[in-house]
Amino acid sequence: MASSVAFGGSTLSQLSQKSIDGAGRNIMRTADGGLVSTYSVGTGSRLDLVFSASLDNGDSWNETVVKGVDGKARQAAIDSNFQGSYIAFTEERDGDTVGRIAFASAPLADKPQIVVSEAVTPAGVEATDTFIQASRKGWGALADENRETVVYGWQDKQSKSLYVGVSMDGRTFPMARKVIEDIYATSGPAVAIRGTYVIATYQTTNPAFAPSDVVQETISQRSYPAWIESMDGGESWSQPKPLFGFKAADYPVVKVESQPGQYDNLRLAGGTSQPNSPILNWGGIGDRIGGGGGSRDSGTTDVGAEDKSAAAADVSQMEGAAAALNPDDGITFVQTSMMGIDGAGRKGEVSIVSFRQIKPDAPWTHVIANNKLSANSRDAETSKTDAATSHFQYSALIDTPVRATTYKETSNGDARLVVAVSTDTGKVFNRHVSFTRDALSDLGLQGFDDKAIFAASQCLFEDRNGDVFVDLLVSQGDNTRYARLPIGVNAAQLRAAAKPSGP
Repeated sequence: MASSVAFGGSTLSQLSQKSIDGAGRNIMRTADGGLVSTYSVGTGSRLDLVFSASLDNGDSWNETVVKGVDGKARQAAIDSNFQGSYIAFTEERDGDTVGRIAFASAPLADKPQIVVSEAVTPAGVEATDTFIQASRKGWGALADENRETVVYGWQDKQSKSLYVGVSMDGRTFPMARKVIEDIYATSGPAVAIRGTYVIATYQTTNPAFAPSDVVQETISQRSYPAWIESMDGGESWSQPKPLFGFKAADYPVVKVESQPGQYDNLRLAGGTSQPNSPILNWGGIGDRIGGGGGSRDSGTTDVGAEDKSAAAADVSQMEGAAAALNPDDGITFVQTSMMGIDGAGRKGEVSIVSFRQIKPDAPWTHVIANNKLSANSRDAETSKTDAATSHFQYSALIDTPVRATTYKETSNGDARLVVAVSTDTGKVFNRHVSFTRDALSDLGLQGFDDKAIFAASQCLFEDRNGDVFVDLLVSQGDNTRYARLPIGVNAAQLRAAAKPSGP
């Protein structure tokens, strides 16, 4: 499906929705606060790859058709660090679909020079499901070792195998290597990198990664997340492991209000039917003072309930471990969503953010990042358990404790965007903001419905007043627009509150 692009009043026709409905990011805040995005446009048999940048918070955009892409640009994903902006994309040419990389060293220039690699997927691989991340180790510290590493990945549509490539200099892009051979894989590798540490998550229906004590007929055709890591820049990889565990008890639980004032535990071990979500390796002040120091594998419950399950995370232990973090270690964040397992046959998926220290054998901590849940009621902070949910995307504000997950929710044909917000680096997501069709219309997104798709920047934006926003690229019907959603948090106030009081 094609649509027009409307950025601050400028319009470019025939955007390919498929180019932004992939798993990777399509919009990104740069290190100096600019905005960059990527997508493909065209008519008839031609689909051009477009790189777009804004210096005025999305009011106007400088769009550049990337030269050197002679075939059809199908899927695209973007990321940036202090060195520039990187686009991973698939190109269909001469009957083959290959993965390539485009790099702009000065992405905010009036006429950015963009260098395009040759194919970085091996011959015979039909590349799909595009991901890329640029290292943020030493963001802004030009002397930091391995600051410029970049990782990219695809799935082979035919064999289902996963391919990952690593650039150690951010300028040359070696061939991606096969890292997973799994005929049950249902997604490409969501990749993240920090220095020479690389991680990839993927989804699979392989029974070996599903909880063994859940009746298989109830989770038929549903996927479960698995992960691998490399400590040496992708030269060697660990064996794949399930993100949550091998038993239902390893999965987090969420509280559901079954009756007013009454809560039941819903175990989120029912698998997912959603595409893979981007992941993130990051460090910085915010990560060193909080989330990511989980002391054990554990689930959390929704803070809307009064009590916690036996599997709830021990926040005091998390804080103690986080205080001892080495600033060079960093944190890995993984965004997923899972269905519950119970007798009511609920189909709605619940957002989960998982994080761990970047070091060998570090455990995962799993946190619910979702609206409060109710079997019967729905309001701005509460969702019904049978609501359809999709497009789960995680974002963070660098050097602050602000984290957010944005997703789309549809209930009885009524679609809205939901943002679950944490102000303690992701240990608890206890703030909830919902944007109805009317609220989105006020922000310039008219006619938002259940067919709308969106991409969110992994970097949140803080304005001059300290208010925090999530940047979105939203495609619906015959147009695609940029929007900036306020998430109800002021970073300046959080900094002021964190300062030690005087004598």
